[in-house]
Amino acid sequence: MTGPEFVAAFLAAGGLRGLRPGSAVAEADLALPVDFIEEDGPGGMLRRDYGLVELYFSGEPDRLLTGGSLELHRLPGEPALAAEWSSATGVDFAPYTAWSEVRGALAAAGLAEAALERTTQGDYLEYRNPDTKVSVLVVDGEDERDDWPGHGDLWSVSLG
Repeated sequence: MTGPEFVAAFLAAGGLRGLRPGSAVAEADLALPVDFIEEDGPGGMLRRDYGLVELYFSGEPDRLLTGGSLELHRLPGEPALAAEWSSATGVDFAPYTAWSEVRGALAAAGLAEAALERTTQGDYLEYRNPDTKVSVLVVDGEDERDDWPGHGDLWSVSLG
Protein backbone atom coordinates (compact mmCIF):
# COMPACT_ATOMS: atom_id res chain seq x y z
CA MET A 1 0.00 0.00 0.00
CA THR A 2 1.27 3.49 -0.76
CA GLY A 3 1.50 6.26 1.79
CA PRO A 4 -1.30 8.32 0.17
CA GLU A 5 -3.59 5.25 0.12
CA PHE A 6 -2.83 4.61 3.79
CA VAL A 7 -3.57 8.23 4.76
CA ALA A 8 -6.83 8.21 2.77
CA ALA A 9 -7.93 4.98 4.49
CA PHE A 10 -6.97 6.41 7.90
CA LEU A 11 -8.95 9.57 7.20
CA ALA A 12 -11.98 7.58 5.99
CA ALA A 13 -12.05 4.82 8.62
CA GLY A 14 -10.66 6.58 11.68
CA GLY A 15 -8.26 3.84 12.64
CA LEU A 16 -4.47 3.70 12.55
CA ARG A 17 -3.76 0.05 11.80
CA GLY A 18 -6.92 -0.79 13.74
CA LEU A 19 -6.14 1.52 16.66
CA ARG A 20 -8.88 3.94 17.71
CA PRO A 21 -9.56 5.98 20.82
CA GLY A 22 -10.28 3.45 23.54
CA SER A 23 -7.76 0.86 22.27
CA ALA A 24 -5.58 -0.75 24.94
CA VAL A 25 -1.79 -0.46 25.12
CA ALA A 26 -1.51 -4.17 24.30
CA GLU A 27 -3.37 -3.55 21.03
CA ALA A 28 -0.80 -0.92 20.09
CA ASP A 29 1.97 -3.46 20.72
CA LEU A 30 0.40 -5.75 18.13
CA ALA A 31 -0.52 -3.05 15.61
CA LEU A 32 2.86 -1.29 15.61
CA PRO A 33 5.65 -3.88 15.72
CA VAL A 34 8.47 -1.31 15.89
CA ASP A 35 10.62 0.04 18.72
CA PHE A 36 9.31 2.97 20.74
CA ILE A 37 10.26 5.42 23.45
CA GLU A 38 7.84 5.56 26.35
CA GLU A 39 7.26 8.51 28.67
CA ASP A 40 4.99 8.41 31.72
CA GLY A 41 3.16 11.59 32.63
CA PRO A 42 0.98 12.80 35.47
CA GLY A 43 -2.37 11.20 36.19
CA GLY A 44 -1.71 7.97 34.36
CA MET A 45 -0.77 9.65 31.07
CA LEU A 46 1.51 7.73 28.73
CA ARG A 47 3.18 8.89 25.50
CA ARG A 48 4.74 6.44 23.08
CA ASP A 49 6.90 7.65 20.23
CA TYR A 50 7.34 5.02 17.52
CA GLY A 51 9.35 7.33 15.25
CA LEU A 52 6.74 7.88 12.56
CA VAL A 53 3.80 7.57 14.97
CA GLU A 54 3.09 9.04 18.39
CA LEU A 55 0.32 7.61 20.58
CA TYR A 56 -1.20 9.00 23.77
CA PHE A 57 -2.85 6.92 26.47
CA SER A 58 -4.48 7.77 29.77
CA GLY A 59 -6.43 6.19 32.58
CA GLU A 60 -5.71 4.00 35.53
CA PRO A 61 -5.33 1.15 36.07
CA ASP A 62 -5.81 0.34 32.38
CA ARG A 63 -4.50 2.96 30.00
CA LEU A 64 -6.53 3.52 26.85
CA LEU A 65 -5.68 5.34 23.66
CA THR A 66 -6.85 8.95 23.66
CA GLY A 67 -5.19 10.10 20.44
CA GLY A 68 -2.19 9.91 18.21
CA SER A 69 -0.49 11.27 15.15
CA LEU A 70 1.32 10.16 12.04
CA GLU A 71 4.34 12.49 11.99
CA LEU A 72 5.02 12.65 8.25
CA HIS A 73 7.15 15.79 8.64
CA ARG A 74 9.88 13.58 10.10
CA LEU A 75 10.39 11.57 6.90
CA PRO A 76 12.51 13.97 4.79
CA GLY A 77 15.14 14.25 7.52
CA GLU A 78 14.97 10.63 8.69
CA PRO A 79 14.58 8.29 5.69
CA ALA A 80 15.19 5.21 7.88
CA LEU A 81 11.73 5.77 9.40
CA ALA A 82 10.07 5.05 6.05
CA ALA A 83 12.10 1.86 5.60
CA GLU A 84 11.27 0.67 9.13
CA TRP A 85 7.56 1.44 8.64
CA SER A 86 7.50 -0.35 5.28
CA SER A 87 9.20 -3.43 6.69
CA ALA A 88 6.87 -3.59 9.70
CA THR A 89 3.57 -2.67 8.02
CA GLY A 90 3.89 -2.99 4.25
CA VAL A 91 3.05 0.70 3.82
CA ASP A 92 5.48 2.61 1.59
CA PHE A 93 5.90 6.31 2.32
CA ALA A 94 7.95 8.61 0.13
CA PRO A 95 9.90 11.40 1.84
CA TYR A 96 7.02 13.75 1.00
CA THR A 97 3.29 13.05 0.68
CA ALA A 98 1.36 15.61 -1.35
CA TRP A 99 -2.27 16.37 -0.48
CA SER A 100 -3.09 15.98 -4.17
CA GLU A 101 -1.96 12.32 -3.96
CA VAL A 102 -4.14 11.70 -0.89
CA ARG A 103 -7.08 13.50 -2.53
CA GLY A 104 -6.70 11.14 -5.50
CA ALA A 105 -6.94 8.12 -3.16
CA LEU A 106 -9.98 9.29 -1.16
CA ALA A 107 -12.63 7.81 -3.48
CA ALA A 108 -11.05 4.36 -3.34
CA ALA A 109 -11.16 4.66 0.48
CA GLY A 110 -14.88 5.45 0.32
CA LEU A 111 -14.63 9.13 1.24
CA ALA A 112 -15.66 12.19 -0.76
CA GLU A 113 -13.45 15.24 -0.33
CA ALA A 114 -16.64 17.30 0.08
CA ALA A 115 -17.30 15.45 3.37
CA LEU A 116 -14.16 16.97 4.90
CA GLU A 117 -14.20 20.18 6.91
CA ARG A 118 -11.48 22.57 5.74
CA THR A 119 -10.02 25.27 7.99
CA THR A 120 -6.91 27.42 7.94
CA GLN A 121 -4.43 27.28 10.81
CA GLY A 122 -1.69 29.82 10.13
CA ASP A 123 0.52 28.35 7.42
CA TYR A 124 -1.45 25.09 7.35
CA LEU A 125 -4.73 23.84 5.96
CA GLU A 126 -6.59 21.31 8.07
CA TYR A 127 -8.83 18.73 6.41
CA ARG A 128 -10.92 16.98 9.07
CA ASN A 129 -13.34 14.11 8.79
CA PRO A 130 -15.93 14.96 11.47
CA ASP A 131 -17.21 11.38 11.47
CA THR A 132 -13.86 9.79 12.34
CA LYS A 133 -12.18 12.74 14.10
CA VAL A 134 -9.10 12.35 11.92
CA SER A 135 -7.38 15.50 10.67
CA VAL A 136 -4.71 16.09 8.05
CA LEU A 137 -2.46 19.15 8.27
CA VAL A 138 -1.18 20.36 4.89
CA VAL A 139 1.56 22.96 4.48
CA ASP A 140 -0.04 26.06 2.98
CA GLY A 141 2.91 28.43 3.31
CA GLU A 142 5.31 29.13 0.48
CA ASP A 143 8.01 26.85 1.85
CA GLU A 144 9.76 24.60 -0.64
CA ARG A 145 10.64 21.00 0.06
CA ASP A 146 13.94 20.46 1.87
CA ASP A 147 14.46 18.80 5.26
CA TRP A 148 10.75 19.50 5.84
CA PRO A 149 7.62 19.15 3.72
CA GLY A 150 6.84 22.07 1.41
CA HIS A 151 3.74 23.76 0.04
CA GLY A 152 0.94 21.24 -0.57
CA ASP A 153 2.62 18.43 1.40
CA LEU A 154 1.21 16.72 4.47
CA TRP A 155 2.76 17.72 7.78
CA SER A 156 0.88 15.21 9.94
CA VAL A 157 -2.30 13.19 10.39
CA SER A 158 -3.97 13.30 13.82
CA LEU A 159 -6.46 10.97 15.49
CA GLY A 160 -8.73 12.09 18.28
